[in-house]
Amino acid sequence: MQRSKRILIVSHCILNQNTVIADEARAEGAIVSAVEWAMKQGYGLLQLPCPEFTFLGLNRPSMTYEQYNTPEYRKHCREILQPVLYQAEDYLKNDYEIAGILGIQSSPSCDPVRGIFMEELTSMFAEKGITLETLWYLPNTSEPVFKSDEHFVK
Repeated sequence: MQRSKRILIVSHCILNQNTVIADEARAEGAIVSAVEWAMKQGYGLLQLPCPEFTFLGLNRPSMTYEQYNTPEYRKHCREILQPVLYQAEDYLKNDYEIAGILGIQSSPSCDPVRGIFMEELTSMFAEKGITLETLWYLPNTSEPVFKSDEHFVK
């Protein structure tokens, strides 16, 4: 079987809603519409760690961008992103394509436009000369349905 050599970087909770704070989960497990779309595209999935879960644990409070926007949290994000950066660099060195990122709209960490974790990821990638052309997002609704043609930033 020939591999697609196309990788999609995916926010942790798209594949595992069990790490989402209480009363904010949008699915029982994975977001099926997003996973099905990625599979149909032939993407391999590189799941990001959940920065909020690894920083404050499962029973953390709901927090805003401003509350997470601290030097300690940004440092934590950069530390847990280091293995992701190494993987992305190795994929690229071996002629793989990083198709983009699939994030979470309105997340203080994983919104592809204004999320602290995504800001740090983009910055770390830029420091290595890696640009991410396409940013998709899961819409901020209680029962989200991902539609790639409607839910992208660039």
